[in-house]
Amino acid sequence: MNVIFLDIDGVLQPFNSKNRFLHRDRDLIKILSNAYNVDYSIYDYYDVAAVYYDWDEQAVYRLKYILNETNSKIIVSCNWRSNKFPNKMKDLLTIQGLDNYWFTDNVILHRQQLYDTLQIIRFREICDSLNKYDIDNFVVLDDWKEMVEFFPNHSVITHNVISDDNMTKCIRILKR
Repeated sequence: MNVIFLDIDGVLQPFNSKNRFLHRDRDLIKILSNAYNVDYSIYDYYDVAAVYYDWDEQAVYRLKYILNETNSKIIVSCNWRSNKFPNKMKDLLTIQGLDNYWFTDNVILHRQQLYDTLQIIRFREICDSLNKYDIDNFVVLDDWKEMVEFFPNHSVITHNVISDDNMTKCIRILKR
């Protein structure tokens, strides 16, 4: 099985995109809940609105292309932490048509130690997943350049969103 360890901010959601704050459409939750048969009212409005209004359309397209070309699944490795994670992430991915790529037994969350940075926590999560699941090949798709230090032959670093070059590199790594 091929897996993409997916970050969100700086990969699918550009850093400067704040459209979710410009739209105070409280009907959005009801509309999306009905459209996707998911109760989005249990999640923070701005998280749901961010996926709907702020995720870059081309970045989502490129991610879907990578997933289809390499028959890969998604394991989310990001800072969108909450007590509802990982179910929240699958439900949010549904809005962009990415739920079919969701790996059923998603991310293993570590208890954060006081001295751990977010990079260390995510490094441990990825290592745990690599040890636990039957993963043949993987890419860490992230905007943190430090991930290259942890996974030098499997990291693709974005600069605000997934570019065409990032897409090509992901496919090359996952088809090795």
